[in-house]
Amino acid sequence: MLTGLSAFPLTPVTEYGIEARAYIELIKRLVDAGVDSIGALGSTGSYMYLNRLERAQAARLAVEHASGIPVMVGISALSTRDVLLHAEDAQEAGVDAVLLSPVSYQKSQR
Repeated sequence: MLTGLSAFPLTPVTEYGIEARAYIELIKRLVDAGVDSIGALGSTGSYMYLNRLERAQAARLAVEHASGIPVMVGISALSTRDVLLHAEDAQEAGVDAVLLSPVSYQKSQR
């Protein structure tokens, strides 16, 4: 389904959450560059440091601004329950594929 160049953008954040304008600009730059697919919320997208609402927002924004280019979204998490929730959110956002990779992060002790 996904062939060619898949680009994995950063997810710009501030202390208040995703910097939507900057994220949209990154997605548009990838579209303009002619990538074959966009992989949102991979390791370069800092997915493990975003909460569920932020991850759902990133998925929606990627799909909305990808101009029809296929979007794959990372759904990895520390628990199966959270993976399933992220998968539901990704489906609601209209993504074309999900990426579930082994998590090598650990829960913060804070």
